[in-house]
Amino acid sequence: MFRKTEACVTRRCMVLKRNQSVEQERAATLWGETAPAGYNAVIAEFTPLLEEIRAQSLRAEVERILPFGQIARLKESGLTAFTVPAEFGGLGRPLHELFSLVVDLATADSNVAQALRAHFGFIEQLRWEEPSAYTERWLRRLGRGETAGAAAAEKGAERDRFATTFSQKDGHWVINGSKFFTTGSLYADWLTVTGSTEDGETVKCLAARSDPGLEIVDDWDGVGQKLTASGTAHFRDVRVEDDELRYGNTGFSYSQAFFQLYHLATVAGITQAAALDIARAVRERKRGFSHANHALPAHDPQILEIVGHVASAAHTARAIVRHAAEALQAAADSREGDERGPATVKAELEVWQAQEIIFPLTLNATSLLFDALGGTATLRVAGLDRYWRNIRTIGCHNPRVYRTRVIGDYLVNGEPPPGQWRVGTV
Repeated sequence: MFRKTEACVTRRCMVLKRNQSVEQERAATLWGETAPAGYNAVIAEFTPLLEEIRAQSLRAEVERILPFGQIARLKESGLTAFTVPAEFGGLGRPLHELFSLVVDLATADSNVAQALRAHFGFIEQLRWEEPSAYTERWLRRLGRGETAGAAAAEKGAERDRFATTFSQKDGHWVINGSKFFTTGSLYADWLTVTGSTEDGETVKCLAARSDPGLEIVDDWDGVGQKLTASGTAHFRDVRVEDDELRYGNTGFSYSQAFFQLYHLATVAGITQAAALDIARAVRERKRGFSHANHALPAHDPQILEIVGHVASAAHTARAIVRHAAEALQAAADSREGDERGPATVKAELEVWQAQEIIFPLTLNATSLLFDALGGTATLRVAGLDRYWRNIRTIGCHNPRVYRTRVIGDYLVNGEPPPGQWRVGTV
């Protein structure tokens, strides 16, 4: 794994800056972090890897190549341990920097970024809890590069009870049931599983990807984020050790804001990638229309304005994400415990407002980009459609319409955001 001193990282950053491509240099000017130290110095070490993943992303999308290799490289590099404390083998970076990392990961490949959402959420859960043998055991595993995937959501389950059950069999706890939206689990070492005991109590645990009785099916058929493996996981008498069980609502107090801001950071990265792609396509395009403003699209002011719109949307989305990430950092630092105190409520309201702006802005930008090119932009091999499809797909998770109402209710009536959200049949 990469484990450099701050001085070494700074020198590496200077070398990389000298060797940047024109695209990288312009992207850094438009969207790079304003602070010269901290995140910039750390992420510079991983820039070649992110560029490699980005170079593979179009072919992966068109040919449906699942990103096993890309995620393995991220694990080997140490980047999946970005927020794991240094004493457990991680990079020990603060929470607010994580969302800049997610933007950069999503710029490289949004499927890879979203596949790690549950993983980084599990790390944050462990960092939030009081230190124990449990948290130390898992932080050391994650610090070594092991990753966790999602196994919480279900299709057809009730809102107040999971269909997946934890029960006793032959003196051991076993899991039975099926999960959907198991994002990233196909690539993970562990699954974070949530279910109900026979008396209805919520319980969580970790199950190894290789456990007997655990089957993950790549049957995700969404219009976007096609390579996230967000399909089905079946549990058939999957055995769980007693010391892995966690009862009740064990989520960290600011988890709702965390997971939704992660989505928004992914969307910001998607828009950034779209801006880079449309800029390159316009720069390289030689075909033009007789009634255009210039023989070459790269010098046509109307075409340049479209590219500017897309780039500005990417900038705005990233800036809003960074701002909301500071509020989330404040919630984490407040150590408000199990209760959602003022810092957590503020973070939630920040993120819900961000949702209302970022989704319409980026959906429009990734549709508008087609106006900068001709009919060839719609060819499947160009892959430009994936940006709109991916944002539209992410935007359907926990739809913003309900949270926009929450903002209005708070401003008008002072009503705080509701507690943990659940989805299910009634």
